[in-house]
Amino acid sequence: MLAVLLAAADTAAASAPPGLPGPPPPAGTGFPAQPPSTTVPSAGPTGPPMTIPARVAAPGLLSGTARLNGRRLSLAIACASDGSASIAVSAIRPGVLGRVGYRCAKRRASVRFTLRAADSRRLDHLGSTLASVTIGRGAAQGQFSVTVGPRPAPPSFWSDGGVECSLLGTYVPYVVAPDFTVNPPALIDVRPWVAFYTDAGGWQWLGTAGLGRSQWYLWSADATGVRQWTTPTGAVNPWTWAPIRVPAGRHIYAIAAFEIIYWYFHPRYVWQLARSQPTSSTTGTYCTYP
Repeated sequence: MLAVLLAAADTAAASAPPGLPGPPPPAGTGFPAQPPSTTVPSAGPTGPPMTIPARVAAPGLLSGTARLNGRRLSLAIACASDGSASIAVSAIRPGVLGRVGYRCAKRRASVRFTLRAADSRRLDHLGSTLASVTIGRGAAQGQFSVTVGPRPAPPSFWSDGGVECSLLGTYVPYVVAPDFTVNPPALIDVRPWVAFYTDAGGWQWLGTAGLGRSQWYLWSADATGVRQWTTPTGAVNPWTWAPIRVPAGRHIYAIAAFEIIYWYFHPRYVWQLARSQPTSSTTGTYCTYP
């Protein structure tokens, strides 16, 4: 589906992200109520105007995956001061699995959790699963999702859709949703995101409801795609999100992600990143916003 990684083409010393951002912050949670089978969704509104903030107070992740090594689980973060971190894995058990303090030096810290033996055994058995991590202190605190385990699954990408990096201007990306195909036909709820990275702040998330928050959009789909996007002439007019303004001079990278719930008898949840379009004829991982 789609991604926009707005990558900062550096003149000085801003470095590229050491890894991809991983799942959106509430991945696997915050689901809307299942719509009744008689629901006929409208095409729905497009994404609202948004601006990526020049600075974020909370620490951020350097990568959205963390590998389990024995009973130890480590996360690399970007930070401005010392703080604490906690981790929860709903697939293991309710509540917090670990809590630890960290020291921040040169805007970097390594958060090291030591899990209980029983928890590490369950995580080892799963191989890869979602975890929720809270890092920071006081008002400067952020909540993130990460993929964890002895074999954390690498991020995957939607097959179509994309972000045109500069369609509306040099610092104004344009997000286009992929045309979800579903067989058998089903109602789908879709939640869009843009993750953005700076060397000082790590990965942060912007949704259609603001920083760290996004809303669900209800559509219906079948094997040909989203029904609401087909025009009377048979053309496809997909959902878009624009303008998203990017501050200049901040060396910002960004990438888009979409979560989806397929409303079958048992709802099925999936999230994936998306590719970007630096130009109308090229596809890549990053867009450039120096």
